[in-house]
Parts: sequence; structure tokens; C-alpha cells
Amino acid sequence: MIFPSLFAALMVTGSCNKDESQAFTDTPIVEAYLTPGNYLKVKISRQVPFLSDVKYTNDDIDKLLIAVNYNDSQHLLTAIDSGWYIDSSILVKESDIFNLSFTFNSKEVSAYTYIPSKPENVTQSAVKVYVPRMDSASGPPTGTMSDPVEISWSNEDESYYLVVVENIETTLDPIFDFDDDDRPGNRFRKSPTNSAFESIRPMDFQYFGTHRIIVYHVLPDYAALYDQNSTSSMNLTNPSTSISNGYGIFTGMSSDTLYIEVKESSR
Repeated sequence: MIFPSLFAALMVTGSCNKDESQAFTDTPIVEAYLTPGNYLKVKISRQVPFLSDVKYTNDDIDKLLIAVNYNDSQHLLTAIDSGWYIDSSILVKESDIFNLSFTFNSKEVSAYTYIPSKPENVTQSAVKVYVPRMDSASGPPTGTMSDPVEISWSNEDESYYLVVVENIETTLDPIFDFDDDDRPGNRFRKSPTNSAFESIRPMDFQYFGTHRIIVYHVLPDYAALYDQNSTSSMNLTNPSTSISNGYGIFTGMSSDTLYIEVKESSR
């Protein structure tokens, strides 16, 4: 399962100005991406401020009493390690509703979400694309280049969708002659959209071989967090509307998967 997490760039807050240290409040970060077919799993963490003289509470991230009301039944999550909590009796399903709550810094932290429907009528305009191999000696590409691949789905209510593309080959065969230190990851993603299609250009791909295209039906809170992250790394000062007395994201998503082959074209 691919979780399109945004938190690598988000887990900072505070200020470089020490005069503002008194304004720091030890507020928890909630991170959960709930998807059908997976167990309910939540990560709780602390902010990592720029300041060095902040004061944390005595709350132990690994010993919180985290309750989840799941479809009108109450469950206590089990701590695993490093702030991770799970309930292996809850297998997430479409349309499930979750309300999470726990106490931190003498405040009641709560969050809610639901699992949206699986994307419907997902189609692709091609199952293969052709891209010329390029290196520093070859100059501009001269081989045949395929048209963009159009991914489409039904979206009558204009809800949000996200497309993630992942190369699933055991050995990566790069299209460009990257330096070893500059090689990109094996996946990329598009921005969330409330349209009913997404275009993937042949030059968006970095590697030859089989790729899976995952179309996620996501909630507005995920789309909003993505937009915030694209403009600033200080967005934990803007808490999710689904979380009270905490930062982060507690959201549901569903997906469908397509596959496409990226092949080397002849020159």
C-alpha cells in the first residue's frame, strides 16, 4: 500500500525568534490514512520546533489511551512503538465512520473521518507508452514519443482524487542517465484534483518497465493539506478542520489501480 504522506516536510513548527518561545504549546500531531482492506493504524508524534528551549509535557507518546468510536462501537487502540497505535480487530471498509479521542497536555484531542467510495469507471487511454532513452551524449530526444495517457473516472459530485504512479520493477532501468546521487524515486504523484481526469505525459516517467497507476478518492482535508504544503513548510500552525486540539491529518481514502508499460522507442 502506498500512503501519499505529506508529513516529511510538515513536522516542523515554531520560530527562530527566541522571544516567541513562550508561545509554544506541546500539541500532538495525529497522522492516519485509513484505507479499505487495512487495519486501523494511527501515529501520534510531537512537533519538532526550531527552538531549543521549549518545554514538553510529561505525556508519554507510547502510553496514551487512544479510543476510537467505530460505527457506533468503542475500541481502545494498542500501542506498538514510536507513537504507532493499532486495532487489528478493525479492518477498514468503505463508508466506515471513525471518531478518535485521547487526552494530551490536559486537553481532549479528537478527530473524525470516514472512508469515501472506491473510484468508479476508472479507465486509461493506453496501456503502453514509448519514450526514447536519453543520455548526455544523445542530445535532445529523436525517437518516437507517445501521446499523454489520459486517466479518467466518474466524478459527478466534484470530489477530490489523487493519482500516484509507481514503477514496480525489481531493478530500475532509468530513461535518463542520472548520476547515482541524483536518481529520483520510483514513484511520482499528481496534485489532488476535483476534475474527472488526469494526464500523464511520457516525460513524467523516469524509468522503463511496468508501472501501477493508483487513483485515490481522497477527502477535502487531504487536498487542503497538500495545497498548504506546496506553499510553506510551516503549515502545522494551520490545524486540520477534522482534528480538535491537535495538528496533522486523520483521513480516509479509497483507490483503484491500473497498470501501464513504459517502453524504449526506436530512434
